[in-house]
Amino acid sequence: MSEHPQGNRVQVWMPAAMGLFAFVVGCNILHSSRPKEQSPTTEPATPVIGSPAPRLPSKYQVRVAPVIFLSDFEIRPDLPLFKELSQLREQVQKELLLPPATDPVKVYLFENEKTYTAYMKSTREYRDLPDRRAFFVAQPRGLTEDLLIYTYWSKRIRQDLRHELTHALLHSVIKEVPQWLDEGIAEYFELRPELEGVNPDHVRRLRRELASGEVRPDIARLESLTQVEQMKTPQYRESWAWVHLMLRGKPEARTVLLSYLQQLRGTRHPGPLLPRLEKVVPDPVPALGEHLAQLERNLPPDAVVNP
Repeated sequence: MSEHPQGNRVQVWMPAAMGLFAFVVGCNILHSSRPKEQSPTTEPATPVIGSPAPRLPSKYQVRVAPVIFLSDFEIRPDLPLFKELSQLREQVQKELLLPPATDPVKVYLFENEKTYTAYMKSTREYRDLPDRRAFFVAQPRGLTEDLLIYTYWSKRIRQDLRHELTHALLHSVIKEVPQWLDEGIAEYFELRPELEGVNPDHVRRLRRELASGEVRPDIARLESLTQVEQMKTPQYRESWAWVHLMLRGKPEARTVLLSYLQQLRGTRHPGPLLPRLEKVVPDPVPALGEHLAQLERNLPPDAVVNP
């Protein structure tokens, strides 16, 4: 997978203190997903001077509790996509042993990239954000928050919605999650359920990087990242790998992760995760390499994230 300066999704949280990603835009806190490749012919939309101000889509609604999808183009509510997304909340809750997320989430679904980009570039809070296919925003409203997602209908809409909704569902029950861990969890759940959290692209790329010595995985380094600019495509891949190792590797490692998430519900600063993992996986880096090797051996030759 090649890296590209334009890409995927961004999340903006607006609490007073920074949790996951630490890039502040006014009162906003930015959370960013990994950059992704785009066609070299893709050009960002530029608002035309004198044209009507872009507005949020609102003509049609599809409700998939606790999510409301709003669009200006008609979408069939019986699409398999919505049935799958209706099961995502239960999947996240069951696998992470978290309480059910009940906070409503609004998804503003633009018809295409042009209208989406025009709106984002016309909005003071978001105009300077990096180019991504989707944004998640937690916006304070009194003692509560509005959970908002901005995106557009693309070939990767399924992956993007699963990713951003995972952030929203997680944020609904845990207000602050370390940046790398939140992204690793979102990368894990963005995949089609039948893939069981395995991202074939990540597996193959990480295996090549480990074999060449190009990267050396390091949770301590990931835990030190506090700025969105520090999270590049390799960091998202590695974050996913550690999450997958803990959720699908040794049962003791899964217990470490699930216990850590429970602690995050009770305190915003439970300390680093690595020392806890090392108690049950004394040599995490070789263990991760073995885990990825096993995943690659089990991959069908034609396995891809987006068929």
